[in-house]
Amino acid sequence: MNMQKRSGNNQSASGDENMRVVEERIHPEVFLDFHRYLEMSVKEINPGIIKDIKRELAGLAKAGTIEAYRTIENIIENPTLSDVEHDFAVVALNFCRFSIENDLLDIPTDMISGGLGGMNNKIRYYVALTGKESLTENNYKDIESVFKEVLSESDSVLEQVSLHDFYVSFLILGSLDYAIGNILDKAIHRCGFLEKIII
Repeated sequence: MNMQKRSGNNQSASGDENMRVVEERIHPEVFLDFHRYLEMSVKEINPGIIKDIKRELAGLAKAGTIEAYRTIENIIENPTLSDVEHDFAVVALNFCRFSIENDLLDIPTDMISGGLGGMNNKIRYYVALTGKESLTENNYKDIESVFKEVLSESDSVLEQVSLHDFYVSFLILGSLDYAIGNILDKAIHRCGFLEKIII
C-alpha cells in the first residue's frame, strides 16, 4: 500500500496555505443555504432594506471588511439565534475572514468542511467497518491499537472508536496531506478480520 504524502503542499500552522478547514461541525445544508444567499445580487441581500438575519449575514460576508467581520461576531453572540441561524452566522464569519485574508495576503484561500468539522489541516471523518465474523473484545483492542498507529503515521488522529454488534465505528481526524482511502486500506489490511466494505 502506498501511503505517499500528497505533493505540492506548503503547510502552515493552520493547514495548507490554499485551504482552511472549518473547525465547527456545520451541517452541509447550511453551507448550501449560505451559498444560495451569496448568489443573490447585492440589492437582494442589502441588510438595510430587508430585515432577514440570513440576508444580513450574507451581505456582511460578501462585504468582506473588518467592520463586517466584527458585526458578524456580535451577531453570533446573540442568544436568540436558532441553531441553524447560529451555524449560518459561523459560515458567514468564516467566509468573511477568508475574503479578508485573500485580500490582505494576495493568496487565494478556500474553505473546506466535511460537516463534522476539523482542525488545522485535518478533516473529521465518520467511518464504520464490518467484521468478517462477529467482532470480539480482543478484536476491538487490536483495531484500536492498529488504527491509532496507522493514523499517527499519516499525521492523523483516532478520536473515537466504538464497538457495535456487527460493526465498529471510528471518528477520525484525517490529514488533508494523505488520502483517507489509503490510510483505511492499510489499517484494514493489518486487521485481517475486518471487511473492506465501508458502511
